[in-house]
Amino acid sequence: MIDSHCHLTDPYYAGGEDIIKNMAADGLEALVTVGYDIPTSERCASLAAEHGGVYATVGLHPSEIKDESDVGRILPLLSLPGVVALGEIGLDYHWDDVPRDVQKRVFEAQLDIARSSGKPVVIHSRDCDGDMLPVIKRWYKMLPGGIVMHCFSSSAELAKEYVKMGCYISFAGPVTFKNAKRGDAISAVPDELLLAETDSPYLTPVPHRGEKNYPAYVRYVIEKLAEERGSDFTSVERLTSDNAKRFYGIS
Repeated sequence: MIDSHCHLTDPYYAGGEDIIKNMAADGLEALVTVGYDIPTSERCASLAAEHGGVYATVGLHPSEIKDESDVGRILPLLSLPGVVALGEIGLDYHWDDVPRDVQKRVFEAQLDIARSSGKPVVIHSRDCDGDMLPVIKRWYKMLPGGIVMHCFSSSAELAKEYVKMGCYISFAGPVTFKNAKRGDAISAVPDELLLAETDSPYLTPVPHRGEKNYPAYVRYVIEKLAEERGSDFTSVERLTSDNAKRFYGIS
């Protein structure tokens, strides 16, 4: 299995070394640890450089923007060994901790870095569908590395719009929740654009909901994807792993 999006730098994991050590025993072929500000991006890059099977992304999450000038510190990080994408970046209107105009400027500045670097982009989109879709429509042809809509939780109709642009769609633990109602969105994604993630330590899937999440729990996400798509675990596990390798350029 590949967990295409987790946060090993979260303090809960105390550095992430135990998770990395247990990857093989947990059935994990690889994982992608995602940065959300400069310190976590630097730490993710260090973990990727130090450990086989661990890959990193670097970027400024919309809710973690402290200084717009930090955008200038992203490009050098993208060239470090094991850094496979720019993200997670995007828009988040749920908390509105950061003014929306600032979020938009920093988002598009980072998309421009992705354009020039050729790196894939990991998109965070929360409660902002009306603003996000036009941005992606404007930029997708200029992003040679491709786009993944991380932790997708919107409608099947919106999934289809992103699929038309060749965006990968990644699902996380919420698809397992009792009232998730995401079956149509899951079915709307073609095989070649489907990814699975945990976003751990957040969004723990059933049957461990209410506990901390771990990359190994991507198993439960894959099980649900298989169920909704009328497939089997082995097929969807292989499919999502192959897609993660292709999107992130890993082997």
